[in-house]
Amino acid sequence: MRYLTKSRFKTALECPAKLYYTNKKEYANTKMDDDFLKALAEGGFQVGELAKFMFCDDPVLENITVNERTYEEALKVTNLMIAEQKTVIAEAAVKFENLFIRTDLLKINYTKKLIELYEVKAKSFDRETQFTSKKGEISSKWKSYLMDVAFQRYVVQNAFPDFKVIAYLVLADKNQTASVDGLNQLFKIKKNGEQTHIESEPGLKQADLGNMVLSAVNVDAVVDTIHQQPYIDDSGVNWSFEDYINFLSENYQKDQIIFTEIGAKCKKCEYRAKEEEKQKGFKSGFEECWKKQAKFVDSDFKKPLVFDMSFQGFGGKLDKWIKEGRFFLNELDESDLIAKTKAKTKANGMSAADRRITQLEKVKAADSSPFLDVEGLKEEMSDWIYPLHFIDFETAMVALPFYKDRKPYEGIAFQFSHHQINEDGSIEHKGQFLETTPGYFPNFDFVRELKNQLDKDNGSIFRYHNHENTFLNHIYRQLNASDTTVVPDKDELMLFIQSITHHNEDNVLSWKGERDMLDLADLVFRYYFPPQAKGSYSIKKILPAVIENSEFIRNKYSKPIYGGNAEIKSLTYKQPKIWISEEWNNDPYKSLEAVFSDIDIEMNDELEVSETGIEEIHQGGAAATAYARLQFSHIPDFERKKVEQALLHYCELDTLAMVMIWEYWNDEIKKKYI
Repeated sequence: MRYLTKSRFKTALECPAKLYYTNKKEYANTKMDDDFLKALAEGGFQVGELAKFMFCDDPVLENITVNERTYEEALKVTNLMIAEQKTVIAEAAVKFENLFIRTDLLKINYTKKLIELYEVKAKSFDRETQFTSKKGEISSKWKSYLMDVAFQRYVVQNAFPDFKVIAYLVLADKNQTASVDGLNQLFKIKKNGEQTHIESEPGLKQADLGNMVLSAVNVDAVVDTIHQQPYIDDSGVNWSFEDYINFLSENYQKDQIIFTEIGAKCKKCEYRAKEEEKQKGFKSGFEECWKKQAKFVDSDFKKPLVFDMSFQGFGGKLDKWIKEGRFFLNELDESDLIAKTKAKTKANGMSAADRRITQLEKVKAADSSPFLDVEGLKEEMSDWIYPLHFIDFETAMVALPFYKDRKPYEGIAFQFSHHQINEDGSIEHKGQFLETTPGYFPNFDFVRELKNQLDKDNGSIFRYHNHENTFLNHIYRQLNASDTTVVPDKDELMLFIQSITHHNEDNVLSWKGERDMLDLADLVFRYYFPPQAKGSYSIKKILPAVIENSEFIRNKYSKPIYGGNAEIKSLTYKQPKIWISEEWNNDPYKSLEAVFSDIDIEMNDELEVSETGIEEIHQGGAAATAYARLQFSHIPDFERKKVEQALLHYCELDTLAMVMIWEYWNDEIKKKYI
């Protein structure tokens, strides 16, 4: 039996064609480990286990969890529990026709013929959260979660027609505060092969957990709306909720692909195989769809697509162009790339529209040379104060608080790296910080050490994107809420944060520090466009472009000048390190050792920028995920040290990459003006 499960249903909602490719090992799939890694980074496994204690004093002793993994065994055990009239069942297996789900929690009242269905999510919730708009439209941020619950309630209601079924979401409540230390440490992850499970502390009871930081939110009214309103698919066809489920399940049962409208959604298709994956024999689901829908041939996939445009906030226009049959960048003209609503203009340099037009011109001219505004950069650099400091933070935000008096999803700053360029041009790996002790809250030590390293002079400080400024604002609020008996130097640390940042909207106070950090990514955006980066200005795309564009950088870093007693001292590399080599396609990031075998160093670390300039670095990146595993998993000491070393190297390269960008620009300025 080929069951349409809840995970397959969710996949089909993203794109029905994906239903065919799911679980087919011959197709490349960039998201194969994403569910595990995302849950790990956010603390999703711990949230799921903690939720059991909302309804049961000792879930282990009372044996409420269906641990069997196969469909039939899980159904057998679930039905046995129901026959015994067990009132709380975790991971219950429920089947209706060829639909199959594993529910997070079922609470059953056999006398009242009532089933409460609880779907647990490691997502934050507060009293202001709205699932629908005033017009009754479901919030796009919550739609996938609510469709998931709607599917589950449909299956449970049909499997138990004599019962009334009520649906809930269990979420991390940002209004609640932990009242015990080390809440996250009470639930440890164990992974054996593909099997993952949580081990609770032996004898753990509800009372040991203190204040519950999760809340159950009734979403029955929203689910009713989903069941009653027509569902409109990508092709514009109206379906009833039930008919659409049947349509998907029938096609999945027959193993038939559902070709659907291609569009902007295809940009992030996980079945878009890279060239090296195809050389290993993997198929590309993305290419099969586009050959069918757009009549592409193999050579078309080598041309710059409209997906590869510089600005990522053009989803609506991408769909329009694709519907018009304009798939390639060279089929656009300048008028296509001007937004109706102008972005907030910057003082100097390129705007978002300028970058798009520059990219279009280079594509049409088959010009792979970079655009570099040397004059504009020279003017910017004239205001910088030496020594220059380049810093990068690694942070995490997990659902379950590490300390009492902390709330879900409070940020944790566990690592930074710091490179310095002196006025004579010499470069030093000046400092670093890493704290991975399980259950230890590192933020205030983090700021103390950052202050210690940056307070020695008045040099300009550089970050890459807004992340560092945002996170220091976050720690500022944490300090402000702390007692001086616990953090005696809180005022001093808060003043330091104010001196090197500017306030963001979440802070009541307004300030702009005298040494407010400069954003190197903003300078890249305004003054540098390398076609090799295909419109991205993530540092992991910009660095390889810089290396390709700069003979100076290639020559310098292809030699063992870094680490140990070399020209550029490193705090982590004892032996000289070569950063540029054809062995890893001249990309230094590819020279780094894996943090864990299943965690790619570039995982989920792309920048998204809107027309208004608002940006976000996705949580769940490689460092945050590795940190979470060090917190939540049983890791032997020797492996812990190995992972910590890999984290140090990873963060060190981020600040060295910033240095290389400066060196490239500085070299180009010298060529022109000296």
